[in-house]
Amino acid sequence: MPAQRPGPKRSLLVQERSRDTRRAIVKAALDLWAQRGYETGIDETTAEEIAARAGISKATFYFHFARKEDILLETGWLTARVAYEDARRELAGNHAVDEVLAELMAGIGRRVEKVPRVAVRRMLAAQNVGDVCHQPEDGARFGFERAFAAVFAHAQETGGLPGHPAARSLALMLTSLVMDAIRDWALADPADLCDVLRERAALLLAGARNLPVARPAAQ
Repeated sequence: MPAQRPGPKRSLLVQERSRDTRRAIVKAALDLWAQRGYETGIDETTAEEIAARAGISKATFYFHFARKEDILLETGWLTARVAYEDARRELAGNHAVDEVLAELMAGIGRRVEKVPRVAVRRMLAAQNVGDVCHQPEDGARFGFERAFAAVFAHAQETGGLPGHPAARSLALMLTSLVMDAIRDWALADPADLCDVLRERAALLLAGARNLPVARPAAQ
């Protein structure tokens, strides 16, 4: 007889356990790196030590993370997911797009500023260009673009923004502005990150509202 496929409840349980294991690995690594100092702790801490702190085997560690640097990337995905949840909550309150983005930028800024700059620099160095912009292949993690696109699409649907450019185009532009600001902050920019992010979002909104409407070509 063919093997039975796992039912929806079992599949969800497996996914939840996998997420819990990943979170345990991330927490264990961050704890060890914080104790040893991010400047040298990331390189000095072994996968075996992280696995032991998380209460898992080395094989389980490598099942979830191919390299230690991927743990830093995971923290970036978690920040992006929280931003998406924040965006949905703000949109449910029917706030104006200016208010939603201001709150979203402040939340991103506060969370990034809690992380040592050296750790943010290592995360940015580990990722490929565009990694935080686009949804990865497994669909479980995604970048800032998804949160921003949801905000812009809602604003266009409710008349808070013109219908052009497309919401995704605006989201990609804002993602680029946000990542540039985070890079500058990680390199010891003295400016307040929250203020910089809010200012860049406001400038993008102003540009979107004042973009000339393209006229149809003459026949």
